[in-house]
Amino acid sequence: MFVLEKRKYNWLDMWLMPFHCAPVSTVAVTVQKLLTALANVFQVIVVAEFLDGAIQAVVRGNFDSETAVWFVLMLLIVSWKRVSYHVGRLFTNYATIHGNEQIVAEITRKRDRMEYYLLEDPKIEELSNRLTGRLEYNLRQNLQWFLNLFAINIPRIVGVLLIMSGYVWWLSLVILALTVPLFFFSLKSGKKVYRAFEEAAVYERRHKYLFSVLTGRETTEERSLFGYTGQVNGQWHKQYEGAVEQDIRSEILFMGNSLRGITINGALSLVVVLIMIPLAASGRLTAGIFISLVTSMYDLIDIMGNSTAKAVNWVATAQEYMKDLTVFAALPEREDAAGGERTQRREADAAALKMQGKIPELKELEFCHVTFRYPGSDVEILKDFSMKLECGRHYAIVGENGAGKTTLIKLLTGLYREYEGQILYNGIEMRSFPREEWFRIFSCVFQDFARYYLSVEENICLGMGDMDFEEEGPEQKRERISRMENTAKQLDIHDFLRGLKGGYETRLGKLDEDSVDLSGGQWQRVAMARALMNDAPLLLLDEPTAALDPISESRLYEEFGKISRNRTTIFISHRLGSIKLSDHIFLLKDGCVREQGSHEELMRLQGIYANMYETQQSWYTEKNVENAESIDAPSRQAIG
Repeated sequence: MFVLEKRKYNWLDMWLMPFHCAPVSTVAVTVQKLLTALANVFQVIVVAEFLDGAIQAVVRGNFDSETAVWFVLMLLIVSWKRVSYHVGRLFTNYATIHGNEQIVAEITRKRDRMEYYLLEDPKIEELSNRLTGRLEYNLRQNLQWFLNLFAINIPRIVGVLLIMSGYVWWLSLVILALTVPLFFFSLKSGKKVYRAFEEAAVYERRHKYLFSVLTGRETTEERSLFGYTGQVNGQWHKQYEGAVEQDIRSEILFMGNSLRGITINGALSLVVVLIMIPLAASGRLTAGIFISLVTSMYDLIDIMGNSTAKAVNWVATAQEYMKDLTVFAALPEREDAAGGERTQRREADAAALKMQGKIPELKELEFCHVTFRYPGSDVEILKDFSMKLECGRHYAIVGENGAGKTTLIKLLTGLYREYEGQILYNGIEMRSFPREEWFRIFSCVFQDFARYYLSVEENICLGMGDMDFEEEGPEQKRERISRMENTAKQLDIHDFLRGLKGGYETRLGKLDEDSVDLSGGQWQRVAMARALMNDAPLLLLDEPTAALDPISESRLYEEFGKISRNRTTIFISHRLGSIKLSDHIFLLKDGCVREQGSHEELMRLQGIYANMYETQQSWYTEKNVENAESIDAPSRQAIG
């Protein structure tokens, strides 16, 4: 099993990575390559002995048994060389398929453990794309070229040169002296090839995105309305040409290295033949040895000047890939954030917590003088921020854009953990929680909530966490289905979902012909149902209804508040009319809590909240309510 570790990866991992993923197949293909190399070396002797025996048999007029044995061995070698390719291809495919599966999973897990600010860095995104782009192809090429170099070419070169040294020792040294420089040229060229691929990856990421804008269903309406196809097409063409130019550059570099090898091949082959002809004429070499060595030398020179040069070139390219993998593996993870005295305090808190796989019931959650600035910035987004939440109450956090609401959510949910001050869950610093446990505290519906192109059942039940529908028993399934349907009923969407062609098994989205795409309001209710299926102690709604009109949003929040009345909830919104039924409201301004209390208390205060509410009050007048109800009626019928 491959595990991504924080260590220095190098060219040896071209073989080790497939080995960890599929050890039997990797060893099998390695043995196959070694046997092929030995067969090629042994073939020099077999062919020479057979030819000399055949010539003597013709002179004597009869064949002896020894010549027949050499002939049979020659046939076996030729047969093995033909069969071994298919054997090696079978094991190589198995190793690369499993390697692709495991390595992608490890890279995904690494990304899931990384600090959140790294995921927002375009350079890290490009690094990740380089590692996973054409991964299966790269794994196959890495394994094949590694084995071609170390299991076939080098053993074959050494074996044939040893045989030759028994006849013309100095010729072996001449061949080595002339071909070794090719290896260094190939290494240098391989680095240039990978850098060209690295630059092409940036262009490819951009032109693929622009292509989706030009052809995707999601952009069809605006594409037609604004008529921007020509302008975007020009940008796509520019990025596509940039990618093609880099690909051509890498091909030219690779071809140049190959042509260099071919040129040296021709010159060396001529030298070998010219040197060996006089040796054969003088009788120092038999006819069989001469023919076999000349043929083998030609193949050997081709291997050293062309095949081996290509293999070295690819090893150099793979080495650059391994450098990227080393950098990626070393990226900091959330668990790496602690240090020093604070680490000891967190470890003590974690020991006191004794979660035993279950989050304790929420009693209180408190921000204590929290100050936060984003990595690389000196601007304080939250400034000496304090706030206290108690179990079973409904809270609302409001404020204008830029007040710090989004940052507050990122700290609450553990996306950023480097802050000054403390965030306490039942009196325990939350940074002492394992990251998986921290995430389990919250069940969230974000403004940009996910729309999974899966079945209705899967969309809703994903909220339950690690669900495996195939492994659950009949009783577990009945309980889950019953809970899912009850949740959908509470959100007034059950009848609509049950009425779909496949009921709750209907696939949502736009992937298949028989899939069904929902309206915005319907997707929102599915997302809320998913959140309610989660047993997390705290429900968090981060403006998921921002696309709705104020009246519809207020109505949906009111329904959700009734459904979750026994749970602690936090509503995030810049629309005050939708959260006035909350038990307690925090108003943020400039990264601080400027006002707090119930709606009535804040209105009596006649401060910032009251002024904002009075400004927005026209959105909720009777006339607007009637208009909104008439507009919203068809969508409610579709949902209900």
